[in-house]
Amino acid sequence: MLTQVLDLLACPSCSAEVTQTSPTELKCSSCGRGAPVTPAFIDMIREPGKPDPAAPTPAQKLMESAAFVRLYETVSRPFFSRLFAGFGNHIPSYAEEFEIYRKWLKLDEESTGAWLDLSCGAGYFTDRLAGAVPEATVVGLDISEAMLHKTVQETVGRRNVHLIRGDVRNLPFKEGVFDGVNNPGSLHLYADPVGAYEAVFRLLKPGGVYVASTFAVNDLVSSRIGVRLTGIRRTDLKQLPVQLENVGFVNYRLIKFGSVFAFAVTKPEA
Repeated sequence: MLTQVLDLLACPSCSAEVTQTSPTELKCSSCGRGAPVTPAFIDMIREPGKPDPAAPTPAQKLMESAAFVRLYETVSRPFFSRLFAGFGNHIPSYAEEFEIYRKWLKLDEESTGAWLDLSCGAGYFTDRLAGAVPEATVVGLDISEAMLHKTVQETVGRRNVHLIRGDVRNLPFKEGVFDGVNNPGSLHLYADPVGAYEAVFRLLKPGGVYVASTFAVNDLVSSRIGVRLTGIRRTDLKQLPVQLENVGFVNYRLIKFGSVFAFAVTKPEA
């Protein structure tokens, strides 16, 4: 039986339980904060009667552009990957990239429980994740409404997918509920990557795996220009394993494609 998404959610303001009070709204059982339920996703950012928070960087503002989102998988993401990683380096295809995540997350058709595709973007990996674990619940979370609407189209027919609009700075989930967290191509958008590692650690069950990919610091002119234009942040690979270990993760693994890289870590067993 699929884990119900309500069993996973917590109020982003006070971390208390949330309940569904109507077909179009969830409400916190403690502070009373409301969360709109749309046909596409549950919105755990927007509060009824309040303005929507502004996107914090130029890169994240782009994620709300319908034209950018429409071209994201075929043009935008591949272009930015080459801009930051170096145009002479091999960049894995989507299928190759997902195979890395699949192996590290140990996904198979018998997998159950709950899995999070964090900053799911246009939904390619959400769809593949849902197909790899058809007996499990897959949650796709993103801050961008435009991206989530694209994910709806990408995951048509996947009955084990639930979409949440949420902010990585204040993830709306209970502690210890996910078997694995997939976080592809997004760390460079976060203002506080270490805060994200800490949040993911709390969400994982003991033994759960966290997989992510992003861009490493390098001296490429194209990469430095990209940073100035977009506000994207690059990762220091010397500091990364230390930061993850300080959070509590173990079993650090790394694979590089020029200055694009993916890593995996594990939350220790209890």
